[in-house]
Amino acid sequence: MIPLRFKAIVLLFFVILGISCTKENKKIPIISKDIALHQEKIDSLHFTNELNKRFLISSVNGDVHIINFFFTSCKTICPLMEVPLNELAKKYTDVKFLSFTIDPDGDSIAVLKEYHELHKRSNQTLLRGSKKDLGDIAKYYLNSIDTDDIESLYHTSYIALLDKEMNIRGLFDSLDPEDMAFLEKDIVILLKN
Repeated sequence: MIPLRFKAIVLLFFVILGISCTKENKKIPIISKDIALHQEKIDSLHFTNELNKRFLISSVNGDVHIINFFFTSCKTICPLMEVPLNELAKKYTDVKFLSFTIDPDGDSIAVLKEYHELHKRSNQTLLRGSKKDLGDIAKYYLNSIDTDDIESLYHTSYIALLDKEMNIRGLFDSLDPEDMAFLEKDIVILLKN
């Protein structure tokens, strides 16, 4: 017969084990590995940053990073997206923010540089490229943009969160406070890994 004390110890062990398993970090799914798998092709796309230097997407390999699309003359969605992105950039200085302008004609390097200096986010890089390259990169980041008509430039309010291995771990609506709360929790998890 097994002593009651031994049974209690075994039961306590399994209870503690069960509790420790439920407090394990949330598992964040990988939505897409396209960035990591097609790195060479993506690096062949030509993007220039606000300092007029060629920017390779692979340069953020090893960093948690966030991708968004915008344009500086946008008066509708962009200012609303900017508020939560500014808060995140200030709070998580070790997260890289890559912002692609969908208006490369209007957003010259000088305009991007001025915009960058105005917002003072050292962990943000503003990028411009050809309309073709912008369309290609948007597809890789599971985003939708339309650069065909200067009068009706379009991008979604969704931002992509990528892990240190360049896998897309989530798409979040930057205009939805609940989505942004989930994004922040996922950032914390990815920074720990």
